Amino acid sequence: MTDLFNTAQTNDALRAEIQEIAHKGRASRLVRSRIIISLCVTALVIAIIPLAALSWEIILKGVPVLKVAFFTQLPQVPNLANPNLTGGVSNAIVGSIALVAYASIMSVPVGVLTGIYTAENENRSASLLRLMAQTMAGAPSILMGLFAFALVCQQFGFGYSAIAGSFALAVLMVPVIIVATEIAVRNVPQTLREAGLALGARPHKVSLSIVLPTALSGIVTGCILAISRAVGEAAPVLFTIGGASLLNWKPTDPVSALPISIFIDAKSQWPSLRAIVFGIALVLLVFVFIASFTARFLVGRQQRKS
Repeated sequence: MTDLFNTAQTNDALRAEIQEIAHKGRASRLVRSRIIISLCVTALVIAIIPLAALSWEIILKGVPVLKVAFFTQLPQVPNLANPNLTGGVSNAIVGSIALVAYASIMSVPVGVLTGIYTAENENRSASLLRLMAQTMAGAPSILMGLFAFALVCQQFGFGYSAIAGSFALAVLMVPVIIVATEIAVRNVPQTLREAGLALGARPHKVSLSIVLPTALSGIVTGCILAISRAVGEAAPVLFTIGGASLLNWKPTDPVSALPISIFIDAKSQWPSLRAIVFGIALVLLVFVFIASFTARFLVGRQQRKS
């Protein structure tokens, strides 16, 4: 009993000493915590202010431009008789939709299958593909346009065309899809793979029938983010699509795009054309916002399921 009593006293003494040490450091920890939180809040405010100001400027000047003619008519050049003549950007809207559709057809299967391969394997080829995807994801987008111009426009002889521009966008989208797919597949619980293998399924069957449907929300999210990035890129399509002023969507013909319309109209000497730039920017802003919101929604749903 004496030993138990002495042990209890020793434990009480140690507990009191630990509490005293913790109490002494509590004030300094609170100060450091408040400083870090204040710095984070300050950085958040610094980042939000220019973003909110830019968004408000685009909305304020872009909403009056968004009329029916803006979406349905072809662009027109103002003249001295009618300096406010602008027309619309229907050719750029159709061209952007065509470019993104063609680029998605080329990039989504390649990116998804490569992402599954890098997630399910740890050999040298998978490591090399992973390194290449990470490197390409950080490369300047104008390099994709120069590469597509040299390969598709000149080497293959397509010239300025939708297929050349969509190829440039596809090269830009593939690394994003690979990285997103790999992360989504790696987040699938290992127990699901083991259950499928225990039932006698082959590894590729497990990947296609169990892992892929489970990671589908994350993969779709990566594809949406890649599309939202590609639709606003001007550099990759600047050298490849030709910027046609007519309504066209054929793969082998020159097309226009919304970022190219911004690039051309912003340099115009006519104020009416410079004003229409804010309407185009607002359309792109709304599209990116909807795409990002959809991606966040899919990620949240996947996390709730997990």
